[in-house]
Order: sequence, then C-alpha cells, then structure tokens
Amino acid sequence: MFQQKQTFDFFKSYAKQWQISAEDSIFSNIQNRHLAVLETLKKFEKDSSILDIGCGTGQLAIEASSMGWDATGVDFAEEMIEIALNNNKKSETNTKFITESIFEYDAKGKKYDVISAQGFIEYISLEQLDEFFGLLRGLLKDSGMIAIGSRNRLFNLASFNEFTELENALGTTDKIINESVILQTSSSQKDAIAKLRKLNAEYTQPTKHPETGIKVDVRHQFTPADLITRIEKYGFKVTAIYPVHFHALPVQLMNETEIKTFHKNLARHISESFITSQNFVPYSSSYVMEAGI
Repeated sequence: MFQQKQTFDFFKSYAKQWQISAEDSIFSNIQNRHLAVLETLKKFEKDSSILDIGCGTGQLAIEASSMGWDATGVDFAEEMIEIALNNNKKSETNTKFITESIFEYDAKGKKYDVISAQGFIEYISLEQLDEFFGLLRGLLKDSGMIAIGSRNRLFNLASFNEFTELENALGTTDKIINESVILQTSSSQKDAIAKLRKLNAEYTQPTKHPETGIKVDVRHQFTPADLITRIEKYGFKVTAIYPVHFHALPVQLMNETEIKTFHKNLARHISESFITSQNFVPYSSSYVMEAGI
C-alpha cells in the first residue's frame, strides 16, 4: 500500500533525526511516550518481558532492559535498528533488536508480559489495525498488558488550524467536544474510561491529513473513545489513558525560539508530574492507551 511505502521510505531516511529527537535534553515527545509506558511496566515484576513494536532507535527497550526486563525491539527500518544496536552496545544491556515488520514477525511461540507500540498505528490502514489488535492477542500472555500510542484527535480542536477545519468538515466537532468534557469532568481514570466506553465510538477517518513535517500523507488520529472501541473488540479492557506532549500554547508560534523553549519546559513538567492524569489528555497532541486482557 502507498501509505506503508511512504512510511518506510520516510523512516529509512529519518533514523538519525529520530535519534537526535529522542535525546533532546529539555523535552522529547519520544521520551514522554516512553514515560507513559513505564507506568505500565511498574505493574509487573522487573524480570518480565516486553516487546516494543516500531522501536525506532531503541531507547524504550534499552531502558526496560537496564531495569531488568527481558526486552525485544522490532522495527522494519534497518537504519533504525542499526542505531538501536549501537545504543544497546553503549548502554551495555542485553536488549534484542530485530529488523522486521510486525506483520511478518515470528515470535517462535514466545509470549510477552507487555507489548508497546508507539508512533505505529497512525501509519497502518484501518484494515491492518484490526489485524494488528488480533495479532497482539496471540503475542500477549493471559496476564499481560498493551500500551498503544496514538495521535490525539481531540487535540485538533485545540490547535485552531487546518486540523480544526477538517473536523468541522467531517461533522465530528461535537463528538470531540463531548469526549473532552468527559475527560475534564471525570473524577478518575476509571470513571472517564467507563463514560468513554459507553459512547461506542468509531469515527470516519479522512483520506488525507494536513502536512505536519512527516512526509506521509495519511497519519491516522483516534479519539480515546474511538480507540477504546477498536481495542476492546478484541477482548482487551482499557485501564488507563496517559497524556503525551502537553501542548497548551499556540502551535502557530512554535518556530519562535523563546516560545518553543517555554513550551518544552512546560511539556516536560506535565510529563514528569501529571503523566497519570486524564485531565491533560484534551490538551495533548498524543496519548498512550493501556489495556489488559
């Protein structure tokens, strides 16, 4: 499919920049997602196993390995895995890295306690997304959990740009507002998830998305309620929604150095102090959804 070819070509050429982004000393969206996944890892013994799908340059798997986890990273871009292997060598961990599409990955009967996929589901078709969630059931232990990152469709109403106009054209604005109100007014993660689950949402996806700097025409976004519905069709039960990349400043001013630096510091503070609070999700450009069987 053209979407996957664009994705493959982009990430083959983007590996070095991905490494630089992951190492940003002030704030890294990549590290923010990893911090959310670490919340899931805290619920398991440290000798448990994790599979990181679309592992990029390997930071999450390496950190898990350094904590005593049996960690494996899989990515279809050889250039990403080359850097991941080098990072692994420098970190002196035993992380395993494999160059493979997850749709072709042979786990040889192994099942994992935690499966993470960050910056992944936006790049596959909706048909592949269904296949992916079914595949996860086969790779996960009965007591295991998944941590799935998603671009946040709720944030389109806070960005006040062409993404906002897109939602108006699709007629989804009221639905997105409703979800945001639920996340803001719910007393807990459990309460918010229960209310979102009742919406039984599955929204229409546009055939093309506005330009973001990532050279892939279709990068899917999901609201939390939409993703809950899609995940739970496969027997999972969502347990948490973690905000990623708090972004309550005008996106149009992010090229101004002073504002960009202030934004990074603010986003880092929210990431470090409020990663478990659903209240920050509507103002975040991404989120990580945790679910168990």
